[in-house]
Amino acid sequence: MRAARLKSCLGPAIALTTLLGCMYSPEGTSTSSGTQVAAPVFSSDPCNTDDDCAPVAECHPVECVQLAHVGTLPPGTVCSDVCVPGSADCGFNHCGCAANASGATLCALLPGPKPP
Repeated sequence: MRAARLKSCLGPAIALTTLLGCMYSPEGTSTSSGTQVAAPVFSSDPCNTDDDCAPVAECHPVECVQLAHVGTLPPGTVCSDVCVPGSADCGFNHCGCAANASGATLCALLPGPKPP
């Protein structure tokens, strides 16, 4: 009986999660190919190498920061498995260290998958 009740609750929960994930549109994040950011999205965190940077700890991260500033997801957080365009999801974009217009090297969300 519990299994039947669980199944009847899971269907609507999955549908709602998928719908909300598809409706997600991060502000200020423009995409060039529909999945990639058009240009680097810089944080204010300085870096020396790509390995200094990582996505912030959130569902569908749209920002990259120094490893020390990544943080953690609150206990019990459940993220959808939807790949959100303009985020670090599914290899659409990656975190790295890049020079901004003034020449400072900062952590940034960079277009496309991480190079090998």
